Amino acid sequence: MELNNILNKVSDFTKDFGNKLISELSNAIANNKLTNESKIKLQDKTRDIIKSHGEVYEVKNRGVYKYSLDSKYEELQKGMYLGQEKGFYILDDGGNLRYDEELNKTIKNEINIEKSSILKQQQKEMDEFRKVGEIYIVDELGDDERYVYLTRKSDNKEMQDFNISDGLYDKIKENNKNGKKTELTWNGKIYEIK
Repeated sequence: MELNNILNKVSDFTKDFGNKLISELSNAIANNKLTNESKIKLQDKTRDIIKSHGEVYEVKNRGVYKYSLDSKYEELQKGMYLGQEKGFYILDDGGNLRYDEELNKTIKNEINIEKSSILKQQQKEMDEFRKVGEIYIVDELGDDERYVYLTRKSDNKEMQDFNISDGLYDKIKENNKNGKKTELTWNGKIYEIK
C-alpha cells in the first residue's frame, strides 16, 4: 500500500515536471523571432506535419480549415460550425468535428520541434552572415518589429536581422526620413553606423 502511494507521488511529480518543461520550451521558442523566410519554411513544415496525421481540421482565424494528403494547402471549409475552441479536430462518424486532445498535443509538440530546428538553422545563417568589419547596406527597416534587411556589400548577400538596438533603429529611421542610405558595420557583437 505504501509503495503504491510513493509510485503515485513519483508519477505526479514526473508528469508535472514534464508539463512544465514542455511549457518552458514552448515559451522559449515563442520568444525567438523568425525571419520572414523562416516563417514561410515553418508554415510549409506545419502543413506537412498536420497532413501527416490524416484528414485533420483546424479551427483558427474564425474559420475551419481542412488538411489532407490530397491537397498542397489547407482548404477553408465554409459552413462548418465555428463554436469550437481553436485547435485540431477530426470528424466523428456523424460528420461532426470532434476535438482530439492527444492529436493537439502531438501536433503542437512536432511543430515546436520543427520551429526549434528552423531557429537553430536561422541562427547559424546569421552567424555566417555577420562578419567583423564588413559593410552592410540597410535596404529596409521594420515598422511593427525592430529589424533591418541588410545587403552585405562584398557579395550582395541579403539577410533580415533582429539584432539592432533601439538607438540604432531610430538613427536609421531618421536617415531614411531624410532620404539618406545607411551603411553599417558588424563589430562582433552589434551593428554600428559606418
